[in-house]
Amino acid sequence: MKATYLKEFGGPEVLTYGDLPEPSIGPDDVLIRVHATALNHLDLFRRAGQRGTSTELPEPVILGCDIAGEVAEVGGEITDLKTGDRVMVNPGITCGRCEHCVSGRDNMCRRYTMIGAMVNGGYAQYVKAPRVNVHVLTAALSWEEAAAIPLTFLTAWHMLTGLAKLRPGETVLIQAVGSGVGSAALQIAKLIGAKTIVTASSDEKLLKGKALGADETINYSEVDFAERIKELTGGQGVAVVLDHIGEATFEKNIASLARGGRYVNCGVTSGHKGQLHIGQLFTKQIQLFGSYMGTKQEMLEVMRLVNQGKLHGVVDKLFPLESAADAHRAMEDRNVFGKLVLQVP
Repeated sequence: MKATYLKEFGGPEVLTYGDLPEPSIGPDDVLIRVHATALNHLDLFRRAGQRGTSTELPEPVILGCDIAGEVAEVGGEITDLKTGDRVMVNPGITCGRCEHCVSGRDNMCRRYTMIGAMVNGGYAQYVKAPRVNVHVLTAALSWEEAAAIPLTFLTAWHMLTGLAKLRPGETVLIQAVGSGVGSAALQIAKLIGAKTIVTASSDEKLLKGKALGADETINYSEVDFAERIKELTGGQGVAVVLDHIGEATFEKNIASLARGGRYVNCGVTSGHKGQLHIGQLFTKQIQLFGSYMGTKQEMLEVMRLVNQGKLHGVVDKLFPLESAADAHRAMEDRNVFGKLVLQVP
């Protein structure tokens, strides 16, 4: 099969396009003919051996967490899928046996494994996945739009509904609306019935955020977003802050919260460290949540809404699989709204 892979850590230049063997499947696995796969920052970290992803590379590594394609083959124990079914893949593999898995909190599984990071992913014509991770796609989405959905929408859904418990009428601050998680969170927040304030580094991205339904926008490269939040909320602050930037925004995110507000974070693209005023924490009765992916039940909820046409992948640019290095460079340049997607031949 054709694939883009890496044999060493480094910059985009370590990505190689060539031929690799097709994966073999077990009795409860599904072999998927990949049509499109979307990029995530995890791809960049894994390629560079950074942010806790660095391990030895004894054999070629195929990146790609977000996958859409057709069923090519099913294992002998599978009776509810057939060749040709259109599917999307939940990239989080769990053991299914630990106390977290059996209690429905499987995203806390100690053996949590990511397709496209710890095991080979979608930068290839074929990928294998456990049956429980494969979801039938009935909505009339393009492969590229479908590939833009799994990881980011699962993450945003868990953050807003599973942890922050965002309610209709509440106000949520969504940082970096141009990101995959940001554009997903905006759609989910509007579906819930919340008021949305979004940030971005350019007016162009903010216009796209407006078109996607944002109520208020803030260009954080031009104004102090925490001060602007005070103006927009009459000094009250927001009920929820959704953040995956980390260090660069943390203190002002906390300052932007109303009494009883909830801060939820799923990433640290700007750095790991932030100072917390503990007095604000207890006097304002703030709740802090760390978020990692989402549960399998939550993925079912996301897929239900996707197949009903209520949630949509946001695609910025398309690249052929052999140009994955160019896609990585484009992501590193940060001039992106939504997802960068590789088209698989």
